Amino acid sequence: MLTIKRSHACLAFSTATFLASTSLASAASPTHAHVNTAAHDGKAAATRGTPSSKPEVIHVHAKGENGAYGRVRRIAGGGLMALQTGGDMRSTVTSEYINKQASTTTAYQAVSLSPGANLSQSDPYGFAANTQLSVRGLGGNEVGQVWEGMPVNDIETYNGYPSFWADGEDIDSVSLTQGSSTIAAPVVNASGGQVTTTMRDPSKKMGGLIDYSYGTLNLERFYGRFDTGEIGHTGLSAYVSFSNGTAKNSLGPGRQTRRHVDFGFKKEFNNGDTIRLMGSYIDMDYMYNPNPTMADWQASGRSYAWSGTFSPGSSDYWTQNRWKWEQIMLSMPSEFTLPEKIKLNVTPYFLYAMQNSPASSSLSTDGNYYGTQPVSLNIPDYAASGGSVRSDYVGLQSVGGVNASLTRKFGVQKVTFGYWYQYSVDSLSMPFSSVGAGGDAGSAWSTHDVTMANGQPYYAEKEQTISQTNALYLQDEISLLHNRLKIIGGLKTLMMSRDGTNSLPGPQYHVTANNFEPLPRVSITYKINNHHQIFVNGTTNTLMPIDDTLYNSYSGGAVATQGNSAIKPEYSISEELGYRYQDKYVHASLALFNYNFTNRQVSSLRYVNNVAVYSTINGGGQTSRGVDFEAGLMPFHGFSPYVSVEYLHATIDNNIQVGNDYLRTAGKTAVRSPSFQGAVGLVYDYKNIFGSFSFKYTGSQYSTFMDDEKMPAYKTFNLSLGYRLPSVGFVKHPEIRVAFINLTDEKVLSGIASPALNANNAVGVHGTAIAGSAPEYYIAPRFTTAMTIAAGF
Repeated sequence: MLTIKRSHACLAFSTATFLASTSLASAASPTHAHVNTAAHDGKAAATRGTPSSKPEVIHVHAKGENGAYGRVRRIAGGGLMALQTGGDMRSTVTSEYINKQASTTTAYQAVSLSPGANLSQSDPYGFAANTQLSVRGLGGNEVGQVWEGMPVNDIETYNGYPSFWADGEDIDSVSLTQGSSTIAAPVVNASGGQVTTTMRDPSKKMGGLIDYSYGTLNLERFYGRFDTGEIGHTGLSAYVSFSNGTAKNSLGPGRQTRRHVDFGFKKEFNNGDTIRLMGSYIDMDYMYNPNPTMADWQASGRSYAWSGTFSPGSSDYWTQNRWKWEQIMLSMPSEFTLPEKIKLNVTPYFLYAMQNSPASSSLSTDGNYYGTQPVSLNIPDYAASGGSVRSDYVGLQSVGGVNASLTRKFGVQKVTFGYWYQYSVDSLSMPFSSVGAGGDAGSAWSTHDVTMANGQPYYAEKEQTISQTNALYLQDEISLLHNRLKIIGGLKTLMMSRDGTNSLPGPQYHVTANNFEPLPRVSITYKINNHHQIFVNGTTNTLMPIDDTLYNSYSGGAVATQGNSAIKPEYSISEELGYRYQDKYVHASLALFNYNFTNRQVSSLRYVNNVAVYSTINGGGQTSRGVDFEAGLMPFHGFSPYVSVEYLHATIDNNIQVGNDYLRTAGKTAVRSPSFQGAVGLVYDYKNIFGSFSFKYTGSQYSTFMDDEKMPAYKTFNLSLGYRLPSVGFVKHPEIRVAFINLTDEKVLSGIASPALNANNAVGVHGTAIAGSAPEYYIAPRFTTAMTIAAGF
């Protein structure tokens, strides 16, 4: 089954840094990181100690600096491998590593060296939307995204856009749980794992941070933050930060612009209760570059891009492909102690987003259809533009919800009961904006000035979906043998109902869908001694069908794609068997994993006649098996090496239906599933000098279900170097940092943007001729370098 709809995919995450692991300024990030346990809902799994000792935080007094202290967290791999103790495979990258990278490092880039993580991107600075993070061969919209306890996946496509969530200076850690999600996580799409972003707490001391970056592609970025410190003796502290970044498009003409605000408030009570209010606002103008086929790549290479000159009647001019996104997020994760030693965790949240994801296109004044009705159009400046228009894809998203749980200990047992509710409204329309003789459509938002004869705006799509999600979860944790043995069992029941309207004239107006999934899980951890631990788990996860699958699409006055409200959610059953070794020198984790999928959904984005369309392919059953391994050394004479490896064997279990026939896909290797990935990282931090080096190898991967086209293997190298200067007056510990991205300028493809059923023409099981279609890819970033100057106060 193939469903095609228009979509918006974007990613432009700009981050910058100052405080490395030995910084002493009062602006240093507070450390509220957490040890990973299966009961925790996925916040940062970082700790500052070894498993054989109390958490170790080294305080360094800087004489003559008003008693400011820095905090050095001893973390393996220089921040690439925080301590883990839970019953699943999890990798956490902390600010100690992020703060040494380029100032524009995204959350996805931060975890790209972790085992199982396969980062596909086209822009070195993370501005362009051509980005995806797949995990163990599973697509980006199968990875649940949690930011400060709230879900932040796009509610239409479930894609994740970390550039919207935070600046890197304000991130405490980014955690990747490979292959599963925590039971309390408010997500409906975590069959491929979970990425959790945790923000810094406000500093207890008044101060701030300023940095400025300049680099290749005329990168310019300013960041500033102010911490109030503790206000009086109230236990209340706060911070606010602002950044403004811009750079040329890395592929073809155009420019990216990103403006961002983070803020946080924290109230601490004498009994240990806390209330935290975290907020994020983003305003972005950016390019979405076209994704090449293999033939396009071989013919044009990096020059495959939108045109820099406008010709009347054309549909490939760059200004018509500038995207716009504004979004605000608010989350208030809070912890309270109730009578009878009951712990209440509650997180109310809200998100509102406005976006326009346009594409260059062309229209004539007649021969058009509004749904199934023929219409004539009024196109301003039609003679000058030759019919060129901008096809706008305007989305308004509103999301509100609350996730709450009660936890009570009963001897060796700890019982958690929780409830999650979310209400969301997703309004989508596709109007058109006229362009002038120069091809410019003016406002970044749609002008709606292409109208029908009755004066009403002409739409190619107009839908609204109201979704309600309810989830109940119950978990029981039993600790035995003096807490060396922990057995955790739980059940989550996930219910999702959707009520939608398709306002285009045609056979479909009102549509509903209801899905229910029971998600049981169990995990066992056994601590052999202070250095050795084994764990085993069995979990179930799901990916709910995306909104687009509900609605008809129309072409030439007829139904081109039939909406289907009966599509079954993707369901996965996964098992892991793991081992950890952790001492004061070495941390290492090894996990064997096995997945079994039903109703496997594979999503892709491609351009058809220069209009972006979103595809969902039901891949039926799939089996995935493999090994994940990572290891890191604690800092030794300033050096902290890190290594990760994954072996993956993923196969399709059945033939895939196409029309009334089937493609012979049973036994084929699954798409986006490289059999081998490996990464090496080396962090150095000693006295005034710091830096990092990383190498990542990603094996070849099939881009079609018939395994008749493959993306070649590729490798990337990154390097950063920095130097800390002495404080001068109120300027605390200024530093200079230079980053080199794609150091060897590898000219390669970095990932599969749009997999296809078959690239070549094929004959089905019953003899039907099935035409092939070309997959599309992401182009890897070119070599770039960026310098950052930063200082605290």
